[in-house]
Amino acid sequence: MEASLKKLSPALQLGFAGLVVAGLVALAVLSTPVPSRTGDLPQAQLVRLDGATKQLQTGKPTVVTVWVEWCSFCQRQLPEFEQVARQRTDVHFAFVNDGEPATVVRRFLEASSYRSAAIYQDVQREVSRKLRVQGYPSNFFYNSRGELVNEVRGYMGVEQLRRALERLD
Repeated sequence: MEASLKKLSPALQLGFAGLVVAGLVALAVLSTPVPSRTGDLPQAQLVRLDGATKQLQTGKPTVVTVWVEWCSFCQRQLPEFEQVARQRTDVHFAFVNDGEPATVVRRFLEASSYRSAAIYQDVQREVSRKLRVQGYPSNFFYNSRGELVNEVRGYMGVEQLRRALERLD
């Protein structure tokens, strides 16, 4: 190998060395573990549709679902979660919209009646940043102390939700 490298022009040798270094740097970056989040219930200034600001509170198990209006899986999941929320008043359900305008959120919600789950806007997208949301819906399960117990990225059916709720407190 060394003899064949000497036959290469200095420019090609330099280019080859650069590729090796770039590959090693990429390997180091990709193999470095992502710092874990604290696992605590995310604190952010959320806005209810009536304009009041709110922060998520501990004291009761909480399910945080981050969603957007255009997501077909969100359109399917949120009404199902609302039905479970009506039965499970011991759990706080928080549907956190990820940065869409209030008019879009209201239009989406007019089609269904959400009475048990709390609907919030996260205008600054703080929750999705803190939880590293990369797709919708994203579901996070916290115990009454605000500690993350479980997370499910993507659609969850009712039975999967019920199993996840069994693991809270």
